[in-house]
Amino acid sequence: MTTPPNYNYSVTVSAEGAFTITPEGNAPESPIKVTVPNTTITYTLTPDTAAAMVFLAPEISNDPEGDLTWEIVDSGRSIVITDSDADDEDCICVKLVAGFVSPDPEIQNKPT
Repeated sequence: MTTPPNYNYSVTVSAEGAFTITPEGNAPESPIKVTVPNTTITYTLTPDTAAAMVFLAPEISNDPEGDLTWEIVDSGRSIVITDSDADDEDCICVKLVAGFVSPDPEIQNKPT
């Protein structure tokens, strides 16, 4: 049984919304070819990205069988995508989505 790989990528998002994605360690350049079930792909925002920036739900297309699952971790600073590799697809498209989170505005409810 082959141990599923975990590929890691650093992601910098500029104030203008431009993404720079850099492979780390043995992570391949895009496109990532998955051949081992349950391969994980982790994207982590770099310290160069504003602290209020977090990952949101990714846009996934061309995945009719739902082979990809995702989870946002580390208070939104990382997103982990898992590919079950259950079906043979030519190319699943994943678009990372990031946004800013405002500080808590502290709304008080005091019914009269």
